[in-house]
Amino acid sequence: MSLKRAEQPFQFMTQVSLVELTGLKAFDLHDLLAHLKAVSGSSIYHHTHHFLKQHQFLSPEPPNDFAYWVTEVMQEQRLGEQLASIDTIQYSSIRALREKIIGVIEKHMNNAKSLRAAPEGEEFHFMKSKSFILPTAYLVFDLSEF
Repeated sequence: MSLKRAEQPFQFMTQVSLVELTGLKAFDLHDLLAHLKAVSGSSIYHHTHHFLKQHQFLSPEPPNDFAYWVTEVMQEQRLGEQLASIDTIQYSSIRALREKIIGVIEKHMNNAKSLRAAPEGEEFHFMKSKSFILPTAYLVFDLSEF
C-alpha cells in the first residue's frame, strides 16, 4: 500500500524562551497581589508554566513559583498549599488563571490575623517570558517519513 504524499511538507518547529526581569518585586503578600493584578500575561504564564516544564519530576515541590515563594519564603503553609493545588493546565486563558490566583490570595489575606514581610534578599522577583517559534531542518511529506 502506497502512502499519499503531501503537496506541502509538514515542518517540525522548535520553541525557545527568553526570560526577562520586569523590575517588579514583592516584599509581602500585599505587593504580590498588587503586582499580580498589573503584570502582563506573559509574567503569569512564566511563573506558572515554566515551573511545570523544568521541575515536573521534583514532586512534591509546588507546581508554580507563587506557591513556592509563599510556602518557602513567606512561611504561609496553608496559602502555599492552596496555590499549589491550582491545576494551571485546566484554565483556558491566562486571565482566568490570574483571577483564580488572585482570588485565593485575597481570601487568605481577608482571613489572616497578621502578615509577614519577606526576609531581605528573598523578595519575589517578577519575570516574563518571550517565546520564539523557529523552524527546524526536518520536513516530512508522508507518514513513513514522519
